[in-house]
Amino acid sequence: MMRLYRLPQGEFWRRKTKELKTMKTLMNTIYPKFALFAFAWFAFSPGLPAATPIDTTLYTRYHTDPTQTIIDWNVCGSLPDSSGCYGSGSLGPFGRVGALMEGEPTTNRIANTVTRAIYVLDSASGPNQNEVVLYVYTKVDTITTDTDTVTITLSQTISLPLVGGISNGPNQTSMAANKQFLFIGTSQSPVAVEVNKRTFSVTQFSAGSPPINISSITANDYGYATLSFGSFNTSDTAFIVVGPDGSTVEDGDGSQFVLNTDQAIKVTAAHAGIQRPAHGGIPDLPRVRPFRSPHDQEERVLAAPAAAPIDGTLYTRYNVDPDHTNIGWNVCGSLPGSTGCYGSGSLGPFGKVGAMLEGEPKTDRHANTVTRAIYVLDPASGPNQNEVVLYVYTKVDTITTDSDTVTVTLSQTISLPLVGDPLSSGALPFMAANTQFLFLGTDQSPQAVELDKRTFSITQLGGFTPPINVFAILANQYGYATLSFGNFRGGGNKAFIVAGPDGSDEEEGDETQFMLDTVMGLLLRP
Repeated sequence: MMRLYRLPQGEFWRRKTKELKTMKTLMNTIYPKFALFAFAWFAFSPGLPAATPIDTTLYTRYHTDPTQTIIDWNVCGSLPDSSGCYGSGSLGPFGRVGALMEGEPTTNRIANTVTRAIYVLDSASGPNQNEVVLYVYTKVDTITTDTDTVTITLSQTISLPLVGGISNGPNQTSMAANKQFLFIGTSQSPVAVEVNKRTFSVTQFSAGSPPINISSITANDYGYATLSFGSFNTSDTAFIVVGPDGSTVEDGDGSQFVLNTDQAIKVTAAHAGIQRPAHGGIPDLPRVRPFRSPHDQEERVLAAPAAAPIDGTLYTRYNVDPDHTNIGWNVCGSLPGSTGCYGSGSLGPFGKVGAMLEGEPKTDRHANTVTRAIYVLDPASGPNQNEVVLYVYTKVDTITTDSDTVTVTLSQTISLPLVGDPLSSGALPFMAANTQFLFLGTDQSPQAVELDKRTFSITQLGGFTPPINVFAILANQYGYATLSFGNFRGGGNKAFIVAGPDGSDEEEGDETQFMLDTVMGLLLRP
C-alpha cells in the first residue's frame, strides 16, 4: 500500500532547491555534449535533405592588394553558439592574380568538415611574367557548435598552355566551371583550356582558321559553358558550347554567352557575348551535337534523382548587337526524342545592355513547364541615357519528349535610384543575386540597391560619409553578397557591406572585399 506524506513547507523547498541544483549540474555536464550531438544530428541526419551544408551560415570574403600579388581571406558568420570571424590568412605571392573561384563543397558528416578547392589563376607567372599558372588550394573547415577551424594548403600547381603577361597590352583572363571541369583562357591566347578537376588533365579548344583569340568564357547552373572567340569589333568571331561532361555540343559563328543565377554577366565593349551582325539567328542544326543525358545513359549511370530538372539537357545562349541595344537568344540542346535548337527571339531595344542574370528555375511537373526570370540591367535608359532601369522578363519552357516551346515576355520595368551615364562615359553596372534578392549598382552611384525578387521593393545600401561609389557586387552559392565601395587599387576611402541570404546587413568594414562563386570566376581587371 502506497502512502503519501506531506512535507513541511520549509523542508519541501530545501529538497526542491537541492534537486534543482543537481539538475543544473547534470545539464551543465550533458548540454554541451547534447548540443554537439544535436548539431551533428540536424546537420547530418539522413532524414533531412542530404545537400544541407553544415557551413551554410558561414562565408569567406577575400581581398587583394593593389598589385594583385597577394590574396587575403577571412571566414566569418555564425554558428549555433557563436558569431563573428573564425579564421584568416593569405595566399601568394603571385605574379598577378587574374581570376579566382571556389570549387563545390564536400561534407564529411562524421568528421564535421567541409572541404572545397580555391582556384587562383596567375596570368603573369614565371621569371618573365608571361606564363599562366593555375594554383589549386584545398580549404578545410572543421566545424563545432561554436568554432570553425580553417586550414588552406596548396595542393596543385598546373602550368597552362596559354599566353600570359601584360607586355603586349591588357590581357583579360576568363574562368568558369561546372562540377567536373574548369574552363580557362586569356584574351591573348588563341586557345581555351578545359581542366579536369579530379585528374587535372588539360584539353585545348580553338576556333577559326587561323585561330581566333578567346574573348570570354561563361557557364550556367546546369553545367554548360560557352567559349567565345573574337571581340565584336574584329572581323571574325566564333563560339563553342561545352556540355556538363566536357564534350563539345555546339559550335558556330558569333560570340555567345550563357547566364547563371548568382553572378551577372557584365557586357562590355571588350568582351562577353557580342554577336557579329552577319551571323544572326540559329546556327545550322547539324552543328548541335547530342549531349548524352540521363534519358539515354541507363547502361552507364544510375537513374537521375527525382529532383533532376526536366530542362537539364537544354541551355539558352545569348548575344548582343555591337551597340548593346538588343539581345538575341537561342534555346538549344537535346531531349529524349530530338536534338537541335528549339526556339529563338530577341529582347529590347535598350539604351545599353549593361548586365544580365537569370532567376532560379521553377518546375511544374504536371504542365511540363520550367519558368524563370531574365534580368536585364540598362544603365543608359531614358531620353538623356542617364537613368538606370531593370527589365524583368519571364521565360517559360513547355517541354515534351521531342520539343521545347519557349515564350519570353516582359513582366516588370523598374526604375532604380542609381546614377547612370551616357554611353561615352563607360559607366560600369553591377548585379548579383541570391534566391530572394537582387543586388545592383553602378560605379557612378554612392549607393547600391537590394531588390526583393517577389515584391520588387527596393532597399538602399551604402550611403557612406563622405560618399564612396560602388566598385563591385559579388555573391556566393550560399546567398551571401559583398558590396564593395571604392577602387581597391587607388587611394581614398573604401568600405564593404556583407548582405546575408535574408537580405540583412551581416557585416561592414573599411576595405574592399569580394565573394567567390562556383560557376563564374571572379575576373580581376588587368
